Amino acid sequence: MPKNSKGREIAEIIPEKCIGCQLCVGECPVGAIVMEDGVAKIDPEACIGCGRCFDVCPADAIIFEKPRKKRMTGVGQAPVPVDEYKGVAVFIEIREGKGAEVSWELVGKARELAGKLNTQVLGFILGTDIKPVGEEAIAYGCDVVYMIDAPLLKAYLPKVYGNALVHLLEQVKPEILLLGATPLGRDLASVSATRCETGLTADCTGLDIDLQGRLLLMTRPTFGGNIMATILCRNHRPQMSTVRPRVMKLPEKDGSRRGEIHTLDFAAPEDNLPRIIDFIATPVEADAEDITSAPVLVVVGKGACDTRHLPMFRELADLMGGAVACSRPVVQAGLLPYERQVGQTGKTVAPKIYIGIAVSGAVQHLVGMQSSDKIIAINTDRNAPLVRIADYALIGDYTEMVPRLIKGIEARIQSFEGKASKR
Repeated sequence: MPKNSKGREIAEIIPEKCIGCQLCVGECPVGAIVMEDGVAKIDPEACIGCGRCFDVCPADAIIFEKPRKKRMTGVGQAPVPVDEYKGVAVFIEIREGKGAEVSWELVGKARELAGKLNTQVLGFILGTDIKPVGEEAIAYGCDVVYMIDAPLLKAYLPKVYGNALVHLLEQVKPEILLLGATPLGRDLASVSATRCETGLTADCTGLDIDLQGRLLLMTRPTFGGNIMATILCRNHRPQMSTVRPRVMKLPEKDGSRRGEIHTLDFAAPEDNLPRIIDFIATPVEADAEDITSAPVLVVVGKGACDTRHLPMFRELADLMGGAVACSRPVVQAGLLPYERQVGQTGKTVAPKIYIGIAVSGAVQHLVGMQSSDKIIAINTDRNAPLVRIADYALIGDYTEMVPRLIKGIEARIQSFEGKASKR
């Protein structure tokens, strides 16, 4: 690594890899990084060699090797015997008798983490008549499944579910526990983390392993999305994290996989429990679309915030079998409802094709769509952050580009239909 005049090892930027996202600028504690012509530049004399810029760079554009440090116990904390905890566990949420998709996404990520730690993937399931879900968990990648099957677990109650999950954690002792950042997952995670006196990092967008200390590196947006923080839980176990749906890739289901399923005994508390009298579903608009499940998203940005062109965007989405979504400024302008917002304060999406129309690509937005398979950007600014990370970029006015794109797709469809009719 290069050194400055003080002999301190400093970070180095690879200009051709820099996408101009400015995450490193916001993360640097001494202001040693500036932007020049859309590319980050480090002042070697100001750099203190902390490596924070390296941690947050999404494009691998920074070279830095962190010096190894001895593990230290936090002041005033009583560390648990971490060596007693093994395995990467996933809480598998049940919806309508089946495992929630976000849980399977986390099982896929857990396999990656467990591979680095040379340990097993554990599934934790709570509910009633849940053996089929346990078998499904094995098929998606769990090595061992631990279940508590009790009548009181048929519906979610924080006290009952909290006690049951803590019971599993105390019996199995996993070193990591992952939960989906759903309304149920968020509530249950906070209840169980408090009971276990351990740390919890919410709404993570990235998970990795520090092999030296077997630490879970939990990365999430902070300060309104302007900084990506990587959080560690050194002294307590399990290390807990919630992750939004669609952040991680859904693994392939393999019905031939084999694993162990264990049902644990649990005495559920029956005193002073609330009773569910009725369930009132939230009304859904007739034309409402779930943008998180759409294979193609046509995303409207601030630069295309014009009601006159909304039908054109819908036409493009319909042609590709997708849905229309938007960035936050479009919702604030009243053009589209909040349910269609993509980003940190909206929904996390991972479509096969993402088409950003006049979307600049602020960090808060990128967090919500970074797992898209293919990214197409239509923008007049070739230096926009979204353009820099896009697989394909169309530089020009969207009022000209989108009609040409629609015309081209229609021609391809007609050609395909013509060939099919001749067969």
